[in-house]
Amino acid sequence: MQSDSQYYVYKRNNLYFSLFVSLFLMLFLVGAFGVLLINGEYLNRYFKEKFTLTVYYKSGTSRTAIKKDEKQLKSDTLVREVVFISKERAAQKAKQILGQDFIAVLGENPLQDNLEIHFKAPYVDEQIIKHFKDRLMQNPHVDEVTYEKTVLELLTRNLRKIGMVTLVFALIFLLVILYLIKNTVKLNIQSKRHLIKTMQLTGASEGFIMRPFLLKNTLTATVAGLASGLAVWYMLEWFANYLNGLKLDYVRRNTLIWLGLLWLAGIVFTLITTYFSARRILRMREEEIHF
Repeated sequence: MQSDSQYYVYKRNNLYFSLFVSLFLMLFLVGAFGVLLINGEYLNRYFKEKFTLTVYYKSGTSRTAIKKDEKQLKSDTLVREVVFISKERAAQKAKQILGQDFIAVLGENPLQDNLEIHFKAPYVDEQIIKHFKDRLMQNPHVDEVTYEKTVLELLTRNLRKIGMVTLVFALIFLLVILYLIKNTVKLNIQSKRHLIKTMQLTGASEGFIMRPFLLKNTLTATVAGLASGLAVWYMLEWFANYLNGLKLDYVRRNTLIWLGLLWLAGIVFTLITTYFSARRILRMREEEIHF
């Protein structure tokens, strides 16, 4: 008898745990995808403004000439920021990356003075960048102008597509996990159908019978919502640290609103599913309970 009681307690706890996991996964995945989508425009602008075009100067070009070019470029309407990188500074960076002093081996610094140019987001476009590069190459002091063509192609063509793919996957995950949650709630209540029917036959009201299920499932949904919200928030903070320079004030505000709405939606969906699952048992005829 005791083993049977332990089995039913284990089975009940397992069903609540399954509901918690399903809700957590739904809210976490939809929350994470939602953060990317609602902040898509900001992230798009951030990545575009990180795009770098590098202007390398010929050996022997005076720093005065380079500074003059830097000043002119900073006044250009397309340009957001210009950073001068001396060949000495470039050598220090290379030394940190390589872990050894290559100048001591070569006997000289082969690197060049350069300017790193960052553009305003609306102007990060293949044709605009190409024309800008051609214009810079007309400068007699300029040796080479380089940029990552694959990165530019991704930024100008594929970011919107990535957003659409993300939305599709979010919807698929949402539908699958909503189905799992619905079935988990139904199984939880179905396993207690004999108890529910017995209480009903002894005169208990529908509200009295439903109340424990609604309270327990609401508590499970509340805890799952808080846990998933914290997980998404942690992921966002990690992402911001990984992308050094990402300003989170705007993203955090949007994310808090989104996670709050998602948390409420999870609770409401669980309540509705629990109510109709319990109501279905209560509306069953006595002979249907045993099937």
